[in-house]
Order: sequence, then C-alpha cells, then structure tokens
Amino acid sequence: MGEESFALIEKKINDLVQVVATLKKEKAALAAEVTRMEGEARELNKKLSEMSRERGEVKDRVEKILSRLDAIEL
Repeated sequence: MGEESFALIEKKINDLVQVVATLKKEKAALAAEVTRMEGEARELNKKLSEMSRERGEVKDRVEKILSRLDAIEL
C-alpha cells in the first residue's frame, strides 16, 4: 500500500466523519422540531376539548330555551 492509498482512505474517513456530524445535527434539529410540534398538538387538543365543552354548554342552554318556548301556549 502506497502513500496514495493511505491518503485516499484518510480522505474517505474524513468525508464520512463530516457526513456523520451533519446527520447528528440534523437529527438534533428534527428532535427539537418534533418536541415543539408535540407541545403544539397538546395545546390544540386542550383548545379542542375546551371548545367541545363550551359547545355542549351552549347546546344545552339553547335546548332549554327552546323547550321553554314550546311550553308557552300561543
């Protein structure tokens, strides 16, 4: 094996190290994005639950009003 072979192997290893470093950074960025999106999803689920609860309350109130109107003899 000559000097050229070692230089080629060294270059390939350096390239591979750079690729691994880049992939680690991308993985960390993606993990942070997933964490952020999970938090956002939790917030949206809370809002959805609250809106569903409010919708149920409004529906009950409207039904009570309608039943009182039905009870009035015209």
